[in-house]
This record gives sequence, structure tokens and C-alpha cells, in this order.
Amino acid sequence: MGEKKLPYTEKGVLVNSGEFSGLDSETAKRKITEKLEQLGLGRKKVTYRLRDWNISRQRYWGTPIPVVYCQKCGIVPVPENRLPVKLPLEVEFTGKGNPLATNEDFVKTTCPKCGLPAKRETDTMDTFFDSSWYFLRYTDPKNESKPFDEEKANYWMPVDIYIGGIEHAVLHLLYARFFQKFLRDLGLTRYDEPFERLITQGMVLKKWVSIRKLLESLGLNGDSTVGELLEKLRERGYLKE
Repeated sequence: MGEKKLPYTEKGVLVNSGEFSGLDSETAKRKITEKLEQLGLGRKKVTYRLRDWNISRQRYWGTPIPVVYCQKCGIVPVPENRLPVKLPLEVEFTGKGNPLATNEDFVKTTCPKCGLPAKRETDTMDTFFDSSWYFLRYTDPKNESKPFDEEKANYWMPVDIYIGGIEHAVLHLLYARFFQKFLRDLGLTRYDEPFERLITQGMVLKKWVSIRKLLESLGLNGDSTVGELLEKLRERGYLKE
């Protein structure tokens, strides 16, 4: 067998295509679309393969959504002089519902508009919302008046190399690009892309392990300490001294 040829990936020229023969593929697409529109057989349409991003999560670990609900005023954003909304330290983790909703002192507040009793939003933001711009904070970590200084960010950015899982290419990094282009349009940054290069490490493929079943097999449970776990693992010969 001869040497295998790689698939042709460049823009081509149409052949055996009637009036469109000889046209490069980009010109041909435009001409064919115009022809279909003239004949009433089709029309040009742009399809964006973007999904809506629901940023709210029923978790404790995340940035509280700065919104309150008032029976009189409806949904009211927390004013800037009351930011940031900080996570309460006293919450119950039951595995059901929203952890922030278990702290009445956090939930019960007053409406910024009318001063009447109101309830605070108990969802937190998806952590991707934070990690979509955290690298900018590294350029100016001690700034207490704003997230970052524009000149410092423009000096250090963009990031040379981003190393992470391949799933980041279609989730976190996509959102980071949204943030960057938004900040660019506001005039807060001068570059187009937040990262110059992406390197993805390999994915480890192996059978998953149920921590509950592992603990049960060792005679332990979810309340066991790390010390007890290590002792059991040594007894079974899984760990060396």
C-alpha cells in the first residue's frame, strides 16, 4: 500500500457544479445562497451553537447572588455600598435543599428601596463565574478600590499558557472569553483573548471507587477520622510505614 494521504482541509474550488464551477468554496457559498434566495428556495441564516448559562447553584461554596426579594418592590439588587454579600459561617449541610436557606439571620434582611422586611437570595453563583476573571486579580492583588487596575492588567495579560482538562475548552474557557470581550468593550482591557495557548493534560481512565463502600469494607463510616482511615489502610497493607 502506498503512503496514506491526510484529508484535504484547505478551501477548495468547485468542479462539476454548473454555473458555480471554478469558484472558490467561500465565494461559492455566497453565490449559492444568493441563488436560493432569488428562487425562493432558501435564505441565509446564522446559527449560534451557544447554550444559555444558568449561573445559579444551590451550594454553599460560591459567591452569593446580590439580590433580595421584597413583597412591595419585587426583585431588588443589593446596592454597591452594601457589597460584597458575604457567606454566613453558620449553615447546616443536610444534603437537601439550599445550605444558605438554613441561616435565618442571612435570609432575613431589609429592602434597599423601601426598608421593609425582605428575603435574601440563597443561591450562589457557579464557581465558573469567579474563575472566568480571577487571573486579572493576580495582576493587582492588593487593590482595595476596584477589582484591578487597567494599566497593570494590560501589562501582565494575556496569560501565556493555560493548563487544564479538555472539558475546560468548552466550558470555563468559553466563559472566560465572554468576560474578556465584555471587559474589552467596556474599555477596561485592550487585548482580545485572555489566554494565548491551551495545553490539556491526559485524562486518567480507571474504575471509580465508592468512598462509602470503601469505608464500609474497612469497618468505618462517614464520621470516621482521617487517622482511623490511615490506621485501617496500614492494617490491610495498603500503606507502608
